[in-house]
Amino acid sequence: MTSTHPQLMPCATPPLLPESAQDEISLREIWQRLIDQKWWIVAITLLCTSGAITYALTATPIFQADVLLEPAGEDAKKGGGSLAQLGGLAAMAGISLGGSGGTKDMAIAKLKSRIFLEEFIRDENLLPVLFHEKWDSENKKWKPEDPKKIPTYFQGVDYFRTDILKVSEDKKTGLVTLILEWQDKEQTTRWANLLIERINRHLRTQAIEDAKRNIDYLNGELNKTTITELRQAISTILEDQIKKIMLANGRQDFAFRVIDPAVIPEKRTRPKRVIIVILGGITGLFLGMVTAFIRGSTLTNSKKN
Repeated sequence: MTSTHPQLMPCATPPLLPESAQDEISLREIWQRLIDQKWWIVAITLLCTSGAITYALTATPIFQADVLLEPAGEDAKKGGGSLAQLGGLAAMAGISLGGSGGTKDMAIAKLKSRIFLEEFIRDENLLPVLFHEKWDSENKKWKPEDPKKIPTYFQGVDYFRTDILKVSEDKKTGLVTLILEWQDKEQTTRWANLLIERINRHLRTQAIEDAKRNIDYLNGELNKTTITELRQAISTILEDQIKKIMLANGRQDFAFRVIDPAVIPEKRTRPKRVIIVILGGITGLFLGMVTAFIRGSTLTNSKKN
């Protein structure tokens, strides 16, 4: 029996190109588009490079001054073992038997504290310097007429702690580095050394005042009690507080001992002009190639349509 259905002829399928050939064609097309739009690549690269050069030459230079420090309060703790048994009694009275210089962490925290930095900014009259773009140096007044736009000490401390001051500690050696970055290299160096001088003086004065207050309290307690053991304990703590005052008065480097003071830097820290120009050129080249490829694709599609 013969079939009435017509035989279907197989459709001839075009041979597929190998993947390597397809990739080669794609790369050739991309390369050709870039060649056709080469002047766009050159123009955008030069534009970005010129912008980078302009920025590098006109950006405000920033200078860095740093001070290498050794915590001076740590060694004052040594030799306090004879008072260990009196720690409970001293703690009840709110008296510290630790070193006269306090701990390193406490000194660093005080250095970065708002109250200390605000006092520094006030005494040195730094608000017009920190916010010089808002200060009329000729008439010695702020440019903004709106009081809300005039910089405050709160803003000055925030700016100083965020953008200017940095304190780092080497965990291996225990050394502390104070770093300041500012536009004027002489001011930067002066501020760095002055901050260390002030923090030493501030903590020394505070330690003396605390010890004197403790002595007044202990003398009052000594006059109230007739118990021999308690009087001896109080006398021992009194001796420790008197020793603290003597040590504080005799130590200029109370919290930090300066190993390497800040000196006026010869070179700026920022901007790094060569890096900026190189990055500008690379960015321009990339943007130019992207723009050239998009333009080439658009022209090709328009021709096909």
